[in-house]
Amino acid sequence: MKQLREHIKKTISTLMEEKYPAPPEIVDALKLDLRLSPLIRYVKGLKAANTVPPSYEVRLVNGTSFMIYLEQFSLMVKIGGKKYFLGDIEEKNLAIKQINKLLTDPQMGGEEETGETGDTEPTDTPAEEPAEEPAEEEPEA
Repeated sequence: MKQLREHIKKTISTLMEEKYPAPPEIVDALKLDLRLSPLIRYVKGLKAANTVPPSYEVRLVNGTSFMIYLEQFSLMVKIGGKKYFLGDIEEKNLAIKQINKLLTDPQMGGEEETGETGDTEPTDTPAEEPAEEPAEEEPEA
């Protein structure tokens, strides 16, 4: 019964997200500027983030993600702690290289943390509990 409930929650969450397609600017930037065409090959999904300026979390097929912001003068891609403006050719090329690294480098410890998404979607894995420290051995007298 619990599995059915979780499946229903996931399905509802997915259906709710499908009602709001990504803006054409974001899709065009992913396909044309960042060379992620066809999208289904590279992108698992987009998640609207609760940020100012408006942004989307781009979830890649290997579990990593990056943010794309709708700035007034240009789209901005944030990968890790670095920002790349797509209006600048050099920065756009650097962003493509960084996305390629996200797609090709082996991942250590799961998904990349973005920390800005406001994602409230339930997860399948339980929250990580802190590892127990081994008990100290008492010195023999």
